[in-house]
Amino acid sequence: MADLSRESGRDSWKLRWYGSDGRRKSMRLGSMPKKTAEQFRTKFEELLGVRHGGGSLPLELSEWIDNKLSKELREKLALAGLIESQKRLTVAKFCDEFRASRTKVAAATAVRDRQVSDLLIEYFGADRPLESITARDGEAWQQWLSEKGNKRDKARRSLGDNTVRRRTGVARQMFNKAIKWNLIKENPFSDLSVTVLENRARQVFVSWADIIKVIEKAPSAEWRALIAFVRLTGCRVPSELVGLTWADVDLITKRIVIRSPKTAHRGGKHAMRSCPIFPELFPYLQELADAVGPGVDVPMSAPLFPMARNPKVNLRTGLSKMIVRAGLTVWDKLFVNLRSSRQTELLAVYPVADVCAWLGNSPAVAAQFYAQARTDVADRAASESILPGPIAGPISDKMGPKTGPITTHQRGSGSRSDNKKTQGNHWENKVPDALGGDADGVHQWAKRDSINLRIHRENNISTRS
Repeated sequence: MADLSRESGRDSWKLRWYGSDGRRKSMRLGSMPKKTAEQFRTKFEELLGVRHGGGSLPLELSEWIDNKLSKELREKLALAGLIESQKRLTVAKFCDEFRASRTKVAAATAVRDRQVSDLLIEYFGADRPLESITARDGEAWQQWLSEKGNKRDKARRSLGDNTVRRRTGVARQMFNKAIKWNLIKENPFSDLSVTVLENRARQVFVSWADIIKVIEKAPSAEWRALIAFVRLTGCRVPSELVGLTWADVDLITKRIVIRSPKTAHRGGKHAMRSCPIFPELFPYLQELADAVGPGVDVPMSAPLFPMARNPKVNLRTGLSKMIVRAGLTVWDKLFVNLRSSRQTELLAVYPVADVCAWLGNSPAVAAQFYAQARTDVADRAASESILPGPIAGPISDKMGPKTGPITTHQRGSGSRSDNKKTQGNHWENKVPDALGGDADGVHQWAKRDSINLRIHRENNISTRS
């Protein structure tokens, strides 16, 4: 049992009890309402009984200790030997322990964890107590990240919105782990935006004709094959290039196996996929095979692109220089837009399920982040008709040389109200005066609508829209 008493001359409370050694002990609770002090004594007696009896803490009591107790009272209970002392870490120490716990992540994920850890340490300081970081600090860190978080591009300190969201998501994941480890109670990044959105403004369609110009400036067969490979298979760079070996390439069946560290944890088709060796790619791989001699001069386990494994070779810098030498402007998202361009091309020709299987993503991801709307396709759609049907009288000749035939589908597209307006010469008599437009042109549209109406009636076609 524990005795609760008000300290003399103070508006605060004191708790006394006998320890397991029979000695009298006491604890100052500080200033609080009497009801709160009584509730604390009740929980304290329950905790004392468990400790003296050697049992395990009930869930309700554990939640009270973790979520209800103030920092000061928790420390006093720890000093009394009734609960474990709460572990406290600095930002740097926590980042080290978090990364050490991630023993089974992919190499690219480990690099990402290190990058975010470095950014947290740079902003908050290595010795900052982890529990002192608030939600306001989290917002300030995200803003700083947006303005000054770019450590790779010396010419630009800011980061793109999606990069900021991804790195904030990693920080949120790290601090969720801190909650699980009972280091903090709330996540300062929990309310920040982490959902990656499509960014159409940075999408660029890189044509194969431009890539050929770049390949012509490449200094070796390996570089030529690598550039063609990235553009034509749409693989992820550098992660999916690193693991490629000559054993993955079959020039006879024209297939290549591509492993994906990014999605390997999901297993099956997500870990590796088979991609065709497209006709445009074949000669570059054949040239590289002739120069290397796989299975004769080097083992089949040798890397397909040794440059991708060489830390001294920067693929981004090398490709950028060749683009400039080819007389082109280096485009945004250098490798991502090559992948996007290839997926856009393939989706225009092959079924979406096959294309996504070759490139290793889902139709939803392909539509949201990779498929691009192309100007040349829009121009073709404006000049070609894909709908069947005969020409409806002389209208197509009078509407101009680029006007396609009026099809059966178009004949059935008018509403009843529109046809009634046409029958009453609504457009012919009123619209030119009201809009100040070309009366002859509007008359042509009115004639077309009249002919459509006659065709509907003659062929007993429903005009319901």
